[in-house]
Amino acid sequence: MLKRIFIILSLLPSFCYAQKDLPGMNLDVVTDYKPLLADAVKIDATPKLLPADSNKIAPSYNLQPKLLNLPFVPADIHPIAMVKETPEVTQNNYLKAGFGTQISPFVSLNLNTGVSEKRDAGIYAMHHSGSGSLNYQKFADNSIQAYYKKFFKKNAINIKAEYTGTIRYYYGYDHSSLIDFVKKELKQSFQNTEVSFEFANTKPTKSAWDYNFSANYYYYWNRTGGNEWHIAPGLLIGKTVNKIHTGSLFIGSDINQFNEDSASSFNSIIHIKPMYSIKQDKWSLHAGFDIAPTDTSVYFLPDIEAHYNLIGEYVVPFAGVKGEINKNNFKNLSTENPFITDISPITYSTLLDIHGGIKGSVGNHFSFMIRVSDQIVDHLALFNPDTNFITRYNVSFAEDANVFNLHGELGYKESERLNLLLSGDYNTYTLDFDNLAYGLPTQKISLKAEYNIQKKILINASVYAANKTPYYLTIDSSVVTSYNKGYVDINLGMIYNYKKNFAAFVQFNNITAATYRRWYNYPNYGFGVMAGLILKF
Repeated sequence: MLKRIFIILSLLPSFCYAQKDLPGMNLDVVTDYKPLLADAVKIDATPKLLPADSNKIAPSYNLQPKLLNLPFVPADIHPIAMVKETPEVTQNNYLKAGFGTQISPFVSLNLNTGVSEKRDAGIYAMHHSGSGSLNYQKFADNSIQAYYKKFFKKNAINIKAEYTGTIRYYYGYDHSSLIDFVKKELKQSFQNTEVSFEFANTKPTKSAWDYNFSANYYYYWNRTGGNEWHIAPGLLIGKTVNKIHTGSLFIGSDINQFNEDSASSFNSIIHIKPMYSIKQDKWSLHAGFDIAPTDTSVYFLPDIEAHYNLIGEYVVPFAGVKGEINKNNFKNLSTENPFITDISPITYSTLLDIHGGIKGSVGNHFSFMIRVSDQIVDHLALFNPDTNFITRYNVSFAEDANVFNLHGELGYKESERLNLLLSGDYNTYTLDFDNLAYGLPTQKISLKAEYNIQKKILINASVYAANKTPYYLTIDSSVVTSYNKGYVDINLGMIYNYKKNFAAFVQFNNITAATYRRWYNYPNYGFGVMAGLILKF
């Protein structure tokens, strides 16, 4: 509005000069027209501040995450020089030699190539002999063993060769009699040469299959002409899936030939063993069987066992059934009783073991196991003195035998300082015609202990005990049952490591000097002590 008034007033002079001869008016122009504007009247419109709002509203956010796909470029890794470590020097070789009562020298030698990722090879040799207080109460044991194991990238070869020889004398006769025996007629010896081969994978194959090919051969003979050879090749293949399921198949054979002046026999067995096992957190199971055809029949032998972790690994009940074939051959029987006569042709013995029990641990040191089994044996070997040769034993077989066995173990282990193991067996035999189990004890107990004092002094102790053992004798055409008394055999030994490479040992055998008999008319050697030195390098 003020702008319009200003424009009108500014135009008034021009109108005044433009009119001509306005009537009735004389105008005297004194000066130029200068319009003036009065000061504007200002209205006070200052805003007033509103009172502050004291209410607080908590903000709420909902942020959606968004992942960025960024390429990962690893940094260059540069080699860092490592300090070369000197491998710890190990003592893989030793020479142990000693001498004891009963004129008993002892020497053993062990040589080994040491720790290596490519191979493991060594030689072990031993000789031990002695002579008791009775005539011809002598023995000698010799052995030498060589082994070689070669490691490749994914598999390994293991070859082992061994020779063992034992000498015994038939001294189990009445030494108060006037009978004069000839030394060569009482001497008996057994010798064995054995070779084994194994080729197996040490790392998983591309198809995750495992394989193991093995073969074993031995030739066993005695001084009087009996001999036996044995060969057993076999192939095992298997596969594990997800570390839970494992399946395997074994195919092999067992061939045995026995020869003696008056008898010989040849036996062969084929083994076909499929197996499946599964392992879970709280339980495990393996189940399979052995189809074993022989020259005369075909055996079907189950192999099933299950474990359940009732309370972790502290309480683990188990149960199973297992069948196997025991070869009552020349080597096995003469190893059990070296005073037997030359045996008759080989007899196979099938055994079916139905068992169950519980095992576990208490704390970090104690372990235990209780096992009950019922065994069905169709040819159980028994030993009795020969009527014609009182110093020798005949072998007979119980065709339908039942053996009930109760086995228990209790162990204690405290690092490498102290180890204890107590074990025992109780057997009851049910044989044909209610006969006794001749030559077999029904109760056996053993206790083994090891104590290590700062790796300077090593103490070992053992206790073996058994109850009386029955035999039958033919006297004046009548059969008489006799018993060997039970026995307790206590042994104690100590090794003192005087230096790193030098030690001394002492061994006490049969401390109580019990004159017991494991076999009828064959008393043991009584109390004995041996001491010697050990050189380690």
